[in-house]
Amino acid sequence: MPFSIIDGDDVGNKVESHLLSNNVSGFTGTSKMITEFIDSLADALSRVSTAKIVSAGGDSILVEIDQTAIGELIEVLDSRQRPGIFTFSAGVGPTLRESFIALRMAKSTGKQKTVLYPGE
Repeated sequence: MPFSIIDGDDVGNKVESHLLSNNVSGFTGTSKMITEFIDSLADALSRVSTAKIVSAGGDSILVEIDQTAIGELIEVLDSRQRPGIFTFSAGVGPTLRESFIALRMAKSTGKQKTVLYPGE
């Protein structure tokens, strides 16, 4: 069964800027926003037919999904992007390794998109 790895874009930079500026409230607010967004996205993805949330935490989600529901998964992901607030990249592939390669392709070619592993 294929996997999808979803990962927040530039989350480290957002959090680190608060740490470097000694901004406790900014750090906690950003962390809370990321947690709430990931929880909400995981909830929406869990309602996709055949989707199984394997792991959700930090700024990442791992989903196992049947091949027939990949289009539905992509629709949910596209509808949840929030440019200027929180965006993410996703990779989909037949194995965990190949979904990670697809995620790296999404990150390295502009972010805020879903990439299917070649042949998927």
